[in-house]
Amino acid sequence: MRPTDPTPALEVRGLSRTYGAGPTAVTALADLDLAFARGTFTAVMGPSGSGKSTFLACAAGLDRPTTGAVLLEGHDLVTDDEGARTRRRRDRIGFVFQSFHLLPYLTAAQNVGLPVRLAGARPDRARVDRLLTEVGLGDRAQHLPGDLSGGQQQRVALARALVTDPAVLLADEPTGALDSRTAQQILTLLRRSVDGLGQTVVMVTHDPVAASYADEVVFLVDGRLVGRMPQPTVDAVASQLAHLDQLVA
Repeated sequence: MRPTDPTPALEVRGLSRTYGAGPTAVTALADLDLAFARGTFTAVMGPSGSGKSTFLACAAGLDRPTTGAVLLEGHDLVTDDEGARTRRRRDRIGFVFQSFHLLPYLTAAQNVGLPVRLAGARPDRARVDRLLTEVGLGDRAQHLPGDLSGGQQQRVALARALVTDPAVLLADEPTGALDSRTAQQILTLLRRSVDGLGQTVVMVTHDPVAASYADEVVFLVDGRLVGRMPQPTVDAVASQLAHLDQLVA
Protein backbone atom coordinates (compact mmCIF):
# COMPACT_ATOMS: atom_id res chain seq x y z
CA MET A 1 0.00 0.00 0.00
CA ARG A 2 1.44 3.39 -1.02
CA PRO A 3 1.82 6.13 1.62
CA THR A 4 -0.82 8.88 1.50
CA ASP A 5 1.19 11.78 3.02
CA PRO A 6 1.43 14.36 0.20
CA THR A 7 4.78 15.72 1.44
CA PRO A 8 7.54 14.39 -0.84
CA ALA A 9 9.94 12.00 0.82
CA LEU A 10 12.76 14.03 -0.73
CA GLU A 11 12.79 17.34 -2.57
CA VAL A 12 15.51 19.69 -3.80
CA ARG A 13 14.76 23.32 -4.63
CA GLY A 14 17.08 25.62 -6.52
CA LEU A 15 19.93 23.23 -5.78
CA SER A 16 23.30 24.48 -7.02
CA ARG A 17 26.81 23.31 -6.28
CA THR A 18 29.91 25.11 -7.51
CA TYR A 19 33.46 23.99 -6.81
CA GLY A 20 36.20 26.60 -6.80
CA ALA A 21 35.90 30.27 -7.67
CA GLY A 22 36.62 32.70 -10.45
CA PRO A 23 37.37 31.58 -14.00
CA THR A 24 38.31 28.07 -12.88
CA ALA A 25 35.03 27.45 -11.01
CA VAL A 26 33.13 24.31 -11.96
CA THR A 27 29.34 24.22 -11.68
CA ALA A 28 28.24 20.65 -10.92
CA LEU A 29 24.57 21.47 -10.24
CA ALA A 30 22.67 24.49 -11.54
CA ASP A 31 19.34 25.51 -9.97
CA LEU A 32 17.96 21.97 -9.83
CA ASP A 33 14.35 21.36 -8.79
CA LEU A 34 13.22 17.78 -8.18
CA ALA A 35 10.66 16.12 -5.92
CA PHE A 36 10.36 12.40 -5.15
CA ALA A 37 6.96 11.27 -3.94
CA ARG A 38 6.67 8.69 -1.20
CA GLY A 39 6.50 5.12 -2.40
CA THR A 40 8.10 5.75 -5.80
CA PHE A 41 11.20 4.50 -7.61
CA THR A 42 13.16 7.08 -9.63
CA ALA A 43 16.28 6.56 -11.71
CA VAL A 44 18.66 9.48 -12.24
CA MET A 45 20.68 9.30 -15.45
CA GLY A 46 23.04 11.40 -17.52
CA PRO A 47 26.50 11.37 -19.09
CA SER A 48 29.70 11.48 -17.09
CA GLY A 49 30.00 14.90 -15.46
CA SER A 50 26.26 15.55 -15.56
CA GLY A 51 26.02 16.06 -11.79
CA LYS A 52 24.50 12.72 -10.79
CA SER A 53 26.98 11.95 -8.02
CA THR A 54 26.97 15.54 -6.75
CA PHE A 55 23.18 15.48 -6.63
CA LEU A 56 23.23 12.27 -4.61
CA ALA A 57 25.84 13.63 -2.20
CA CYS A 58 23.86 16.82 -1.63
CA ALA A 59 20.56 14.93 -1.30
CA ALA A 60 22.16 12.68 1.32
CA GLY A 61 23.51 15.58 3.34
CA LEU A 62 27.07 14.44 2.64
CA ASP A 63 27.92 17.60 0.70
CA ARG A 64 26.58 21.08 1.36
CA PRO A 65 25.14 22.84 -1.71
CA THR A 66 26.29 26.31 -2.68
CA THR A 67 22.67 27.47 -2.76
CA GLY A 68 19.27 25.83 -2.50
CA ALA A 69 17.34 23.53 -0.17
CA VAL A 70 17.34 19.78 0.42
CA LEU A 71 14.03 18.82 2.02
CA LEU A 72 13.86 15.41 3.68
CA GLU A 73 10.23 14.81 4.71
CA GLY A 74 9.82 18.59 4.50
CA HIS A 75 12.82 19.38 6.70
CA ASP A 76 15.71 21.30 5.15
CA LEU A 77 18.98 19.46 5.75
CA VAL A 78 20.95 22.50 4.63
CA THR A 79 19.92 24.51 7.70
CA ASP A 80 20.90 21.75 10.14
CA ASP A 81 24.16 21.88 12.05
CA GLU A 82 26.52 18.96 11.41
CA GLY A 83 25.32 16.92 14.37
CA ALA A 84 21.62 17.24 13.51
CA ARG A 85 22.29 16.50 9.86
CA THR A 86 24.28 13.39 10.78
CA ARG A 87 21.49 12.09 13.00
CA ARG A 88 18.80 12.72 10.40
CA ARG A 89 20.94 11.09 7.71
CA ARG A 90 21.56 8.07 9.93
CA ASP A 91 17.92 7.63 10.94
CA ARG A 92 15.99 8.64 7.81
CA ILE A 93 18.21 7.87 4.81
CA GLY A 94 19.27 4.42 3.63
CA PHE A 95 22.29 3.96 1.37
CA VAL A 96 23.20 1.29 -1.16
CA PHE A 97 26.45 1.77 -3.07
CA GLN A 98 28.26 -0.05 -5.87
CA SER A 99 30.83 -1.04 -3.24
CA PHE A 100 29.03 -2.89 -0.48
CA HIS A 101 30.81 -1.22 2.49
CA LEU A 102 30.20 -4.14 4.84
CA LEU A 103 32.44 -4.48 7.88
CA PRO A 104 34.42 -7.67 7.27
CA TYR A 105 34.58 -8.73 10.93
CA LEU A 106 30.81 -8.50 11.49
CA THR A 107 28.32 -11.17 10.48
CA ALA A 108 25.56 -10.44 7.98
CA ALA A 109 23.09 -9.94 10.85
CA GLN A 110 25.48 -7.65 12.69
CA ASN A 111 26.09 -5.58 9.56
CA VAL A 112 22.34 -5.19 9.04
CA GLY A 113 21.83 -4.05 12.63
CA LEU A 114 24.82 -1.68 12.62
CA PRO A 115 22.88 1.56 11.84
CA VAL A 116 20.68 0.90 14.86
CA ARG A 117 23.70 0.33 17.10
CA LEU A 118 25.32 3.51 15.82
CA ALA A 119 22.18 5.33 16.94
CA GLY A 120 22.75 3.98 20.46
CA ALA A 121 19.95 1.41 20.40
CA ARG A 122 19.76 -2.36 20.37
CA PRO A 123 18.77 -3.84 16.99
CA ASP A 124 15.44 -5.63 16.85
CA ARG A 125 16.65 -9.16 16.11
CA ALA A 126 13.29 -10.17 14.67
CA ARG A 127 13.39 -7.25 12.21
CA VAL A 128 16.98 -8.03 11.22
CA ASP A 129 16.08 -11.68 10.62
CA ARG A 130 12.97 -10.68 8.67
CA LEU A 131 14.91 -8.35 6.41
CA LEU A 132 17.58 -10.97 5.74
CA THR A 133 14.83 -13.45 4.91
CA GLU A 134 13.18 -10.94 2.57
CA VAL A 135 16.45 -10.56 0.62
CA GLY A 136 16.90 -14.32 0.48
CA LEU A 137 19.62 -14.64 3.12
CA GLY A 138 17.76 -15.97 6.13
CA ASP A 139 20.19 -18.89 6.28
CA ARG A 140 23.30 -16.68 5.99
CA ALA A 141 22.73 -14.43 9.01
CA GLN A 142 25.84 -15.65 10.85
CA HIS A 143 28.17 -15.64 7.83
CA LEU A 144 30.94 -13.08 7.49
CA PRO A 145 31.04 -10.97 4.29
CA GLY A 146 34.10 -12.87 3.10
CA ASP A 147 32.00 -16.05 3.01
CA LEU A 148 29.33 -14.43 0.80
CA SER A 149 29.24 -13.79 -2.93
CA GLY A 150 29.16 -10.26 -4.30
CA GLY A 151 25.44 -10.50 -4.90
CA GLN A 152 24.83 -11.79 -1.39
CA GLN A 153 26.90 -8.96 0.08
CA GLN A 154 24.84 -6.43 -1.88
CA ARG A 155 21.67 -8.00 -0.53
CA VAL A 156 23.03 -7.62 3.02
CA ALA A 157 23.74 -3.97 2.20
CA LEU A 158 20.16 -3.56 1.00
CA ALA A 159 18.77 -5.09 4.19
CA ARG A 160 21.03 -2.77 6.20
CA ALA A 161 19.71 0.23 4.26
CA LEU A 162 16.14 -0.72 5.16
CA VAL A 163 16.63 -1.59 8.83
CA THR A 164 15.79 1.91 10.12
CA ASP A 165 12.70 2.17 7.87
CA PRO A 166 14.17 5.23 6.15
CA ALA A 167 12.21 7.98 4.45
CA VAL A 168 14.26 7.48 1.30
CA LEU A 169 16.75 4.92 0.03
CA LEU A 170 19.55 6.39 -2.10
CA ALA A 171 21.30 3.94 -4.40
CA ASP A 172 24.49 4.81 -6.28
CA GLU A 173 25.08 2.37 -9.15
CA PRO A 174 23.96 -0.51 -6.89
CA THR A 175 24.35 -3.13 -9.63
CA GLY A 176 27.54 -1.79 -11.21
CA ALA A 177 29.78 -4.48 -9.68
CA LEU A 178 27.40 -7.38 -10.29
CA ASP A 179 26.77 -9.82 -13.13
CA SER A 180 23.51 -9.43 -15.03
CA ARG A 181 21.65 -12.21 -13.24
CA THR A 182 22.60 -10.97 -9.77
CA ALA A 183 21.88 -7.38 -10.80
CA GLN A 184 18.36 -8.44 -11.79
CA GLN A 185 17.86 -9.92 -8.32
CA ILE A 186 18.93 -6.69 -6.62
CA LEU A 187 16.73 -4.56 -8.87
CA THR A 188 13.78 -6.87 -8.21
CA LEU A 189 14.34 -6.45 -4.48
CA LEU A 190 14.44 -2.66 -4.84
CA ARG A 191 11.24 -2.76 -6.86
CA ARG A 192 9.63 -4.99 -4.23
CA SER A 193 10.64 -2.60 -1.44
CA VAL A 194 8.71 0.14 -3.24
CA ASP A 195 5.65 -1.91 -4.13
CA GLY A 196 5.45 -3.94 -0.93
CA LEU A 197 6.86 -1.62 1.73
CA GLY A 198 6.07 1.81 0.29
CA GLN A 199 9.79 2.64 0.24
CA THR A 200 11.01 5.64 -1.75
CA VAL A 201 14.04 4.77 -3.90
CA VAL A 202 16.25 7.21 -5.81
CA MET A 203 18.86 5.39 -7.88
CA VAL A 204 21.73 6.82 -9.90
CA THR A 205 22.57 4.51 -12.78
CA HIS A 206 24.04 4.47 -16.28
CA ASP A 207 22.27 1.23 -17.20
CA PRO A 208 19.00 1.37 -19.22
CA VAL A 209 18.09 -2.11 -17.92
CA ALA A 210 18.36 -0.92 -14.32
CA ALA A 211 16.42 2.25 -15.15
CA SER A 212 13.57 0.19 -16.60
CA TYR A 213 12.71 -1.03 -13.09
CA ALA A 214 11.91 2.54 -12.02
CA ASP A 215 8.59 4.41 -12.19
CA GLU A 216 10.33 7.36 -13.81
CA VAL A 217 13.72 8.39 -15.16
CA VAL A 218 15.05 11.93 -14.80
CA PHE A 219 17.90 13.03 -17.08
CA LEU A 220 20.63 15.46 -16.06
CA VAL A 221 23.08 17.25 -18.34
CA ASP A 222 25.62 19.79 -17.06
CA GLY A 223 23.93 19.83 -13.67
CA ARG A 224 20.49 20.70 -15.08
CA LEU A 225 17.28 18.73 -15.43
CA VAL A 226 16.75 18.24 -19.16
CA GLY A 227 14.03 15.61 -19.34
CA ARG A 228 11.80 13.05 -17.63
CA MET A 229 10.47 9.69 -18.77
CA PRO A 230 7.58 7.99 -16.94
CA GLN A 231 7.17 4.21 -17.22
CA PRO A 232 10.59 3.72 -18.84
CA THR A 233 11.52 0.78 -21.03
CA VAL A 234 15.03 -0.41 -21.86
CA ASP A 235 14.78 0.66 -25.51
CA ALA A 236 13.23 4.04 -24.74
CA VAL A 237 15.88 4.88 -22.14
CA ALA A 238 18.73 3.76 -24.39
CA SER A 239 17.35 5.84 -27.25
CA GLN A 240 16.98 8.92 -25.04
CA LEU A 241 20.51 8.58 -23.71
CA ALA A 242 21.78 8.50 -27.28
CA HIS A 243 19.95 11.75 -28.06
CA LEU A 244 20.35 13.83 -24.90
CA ASP A 245 21.71 16.65 -27.04
CA GLN A 246 18.20 17.08 -28.46
CA LEU A 247 16.83 17.63 -24.95
CA VAL A 248 19.48 20.23 -24.23
CA ALA A 249 18.72 21.99 -27.48
